[in-house]
Amino acid sequence: MTNILGIHGGVSLSQHDAGAALICDGRLVACIEEERLARVKSAPGYIPIGAIEACLAEGGLRIEDIDLVVHPGATYEDMPVRIQHYLKHYFGHAPKIEMINHQVAHLSSAFYHSGFERAMCLSYDAYGDRLSAALAFADREGIKVLETRDSDNSLGTFYQIITSYLGFMPREDEYKIMGLAAYGRPKYDLSSFLRATPSGYQLERGFLREEPVIRSPSEPFYTQKLVDLLGEPRRFNAPLVQRHADIAFAAQAALEECASALVKHLHSMTQSDALCVAGGIGLNCSANLALRRLPFIKKMFVQPAASDRGLALGCALYAANQEGNKTEPLAHPYYGPTRTNDQILAALRLTGHEIVEVADPAAEAARQIEQGCIVGWFEGRSEFGPRALGHRSILGDPRSADMKEEINARVKYREEFRPFAPAVLGTRYKEIFDLAEPSPYMTMAVTVKPGWGEKLKATTHVNNTARVQTVDADVAPNYFSLIENFEKLTGVPVVLNTSFNIKGQPIVETPLEALSTFSATGMDTLFMGPFMVRKNTKPRAGKFRGTSFDGSAPKA
Repeated sequence: MTNILGIHGGVSLSQHDAGAALICDGRLVACIEEERLARVKSAPGYIPIGAIEACLAEGGLRIEDIDLVVHPGATYEDMPVRIQHYLKHYFGHAPKIEMINHQVAHLSSAFYHSGFERAMCLSYDAYGDRLSAALAFADREGIKVLETRDSDNSLGTFYQIITSYLGFMPREDEYKIMGLAAYGRPKYDLSSFLRATPSGYQLERGFLREEPVIRSPSEPFYTQKLVDLLGEPRRFNAPLVQRHADIAFAAQAALEECASALVKHLHSMTQSDALCVAGGIGLNCSANLALRRLPFIKKMFVQPAASDRGLALGCALYAANQEGNKTEPLAHPYYGPTRTNDQILAALRLTGHEIVEVADPAAEAARQIEQGCIVGWFEGRSEFGPRALGHRSILGDPRSADMKEEINARVKYREEFRPFAPAVLGTRYKEIFDLAEPSPYMTMAVTVKPGWGEKLKATTHVNNTARVQTVDADVAPNYFSLIENFEKLTGVPVVLNTSFNIKGQPIVETPLEALSTFSATGMDTLFMGPFMVRKNTKPRAGKFRGTSFDGSAPKA
């Protein structure tokens, strides 16, 4: 048996999203991010000690049973000895260590789980191993990198600068810019900052502050040149106004134009009709839609943990295939630590909550959602990646616009403009969304079909798109049953799904963390395995009345 441990972690604050993945004889056994265990969002500078320990426990292995450890960072000469030192310190033994390129790890995470026989592959982010992108062609013989882009010419850096300018946190809040962009209008020209070219794009570095060198994402990323172009930046926690939405719109439009130009260039080299995407920009669902709409793309796979969260997995997949252990396409995302019903019950008993064991949790949860309750849903092994996919989710009624406001204000404690995702039965999505194939990992924004936007007010964004998750009975049977039961009650085969966390915190991992978040928020009911905990004996009599972001005078 060949046991391969892919790991990724930092020894400085600029390194983030530490994690580990275990593959045994080509089979993915476990994959988890350090943030879920350390309870620090993105785990900046963290070494993946908890993630390694969790993967070994899931595989029933000791560190001595690992044949190979693989880590990104091939251009950093001091990393192997650092890894060796910390493995010996924490685990008493360091297996053989191999370093691979950051971008190759991203490419591997996408292609080897896509199920495609051959494909063009794109990795693009801010930077990693001194590169910001890699363009490749892959088949079952391996991955061949055709071109790269260096870190001085980076789409990820462009988006980080805009994120900083608009008063959010670079490397963490880029998704907020994507959501805000839908409220904007075509007013600003950013072509002096970023422009599309026949080979992809060109970034003007003068907009990035480089003196002194940025050491923390809390520092400003932009220069006076951007202020001269766009006016004064948004200050921390200042109200959002229409100008900010218009700038976000311009940034998103520029990103999509340049990403499309890059893929057109890649297609000219490969003539492939299949595309695999990874890297941090792969989490931009709107850009993914723009790529999927390119006329030569017939099928597309975006790694669900496209950002650096997926590097450990990419390292393990690369090494397994190099060793001749052919890996299988990704069947589901549930590779976190096993959580048993006994563990759930023990946690419930510690809290003093009234515990009810429910014969059919899916049917009961659907009934309560139909009555207006906000439900926490916790089951089985957690999802890897940044998005909750039905094992660590908060669920609500997608039909009511008030539900979006209630969850943002009473549960998530986050900006009101941010949208929620619809989780739809995998047998029904084509009726509701302009979606050609299943989208089980919530990686693409798609258009909502006529008539359904009014039925799905809480999950349809202002631009009539939705970040869809399709749910199949053979992958997530309990989650599927919940949505199916909700359809029986309402005629709508969709529920609102958002991650089981509060703004600024990682998604919950353990039963106790789920109970803590449930107790600290406005959720009404928590389902954990076969057990139910309720705060209210009746559905709320009234609706939360909040302000809405209407596009004309957006508020914080």
